[in-house]
Amino acid sequence: MRKTIFFMAVAVCTLLGAAAARATSDSFVWKDGTYGYTFSFPDSWGIQTKDTPYTRIRIAGPINDDLATCSIQAKKDGRLQIYPKRLMTQAVDETLDRAFWQRQVAQHDGAVIRKFIAPASLGGRGDATAIKETFIEDTGHGLVNMYGEQIASIYGNMRYVVGCSAKIDQYNKYAPVFASIMASIELSPRYAPFATGYYRDFLSDPQLALPRTQPGTINVKNSYQVQQQ
Repeated sequence: MRKTIFFMAVAVCTLLGAAAARATSDSFVWKDGTYGYTFSFPDSWGIQTKDTPYTRIRIAGPINDDLATCSIQAKKDGRLQIYPKRLMTQAVDETLDRAFWQRQVAQHDGAVIRKFIAPASLGGRGDATAIKETFIEDTGHGLVNMYGEQIASIYGNMRYVVGCSAKIDQYNKYAPVFASIMASIELSPRYAPFATGYYRDFLSDPQLALPRTQPGTINVKNSYQVQQQ
């Protein structure tokens, strides 16, 4: 059975004199063919067990004690398919509103939304809203204060939620990595580049110049002689 989800290493090659090229993995590119998105993350990060039924992938940073993680959730959501693309920003803002985020952060203990951002954009295509939050993580060895960001988009018939978090005192260290991971997300195109009935002003096109020769000949038309009967 052909897998719809695969990842591949992006190799960085270094040549040292006459020695053979040595390839080292720099980042992973993860493509989810089922849910239509691609993103990349550092190769030093590992893939963890999924934490919710809708989590497609969850990754963790190389230092376990920092509790740095990112995850992508994807779920079918066709509520906004009736809207044309030009109205999606407003439709998403009103659908993925503060009430939506209150339900979303309920998966975290002691979650408090510190900032609500609307409108936002996911992957340069999906209209979105976003939040910054604090919450408490039970590590099994005690409670830890956490800080994180989440962004959600309804694009086509899918709803995506991307979140990254770390220990509150370590968050600034990971903020550039989190930003890079979120910025790398690309959503598969779901909308035509032009609206239905897109009008092109064809009257402004250059005038069409027709050749003055008969089809299949290279002779100028007026060089022909009419044969008298």
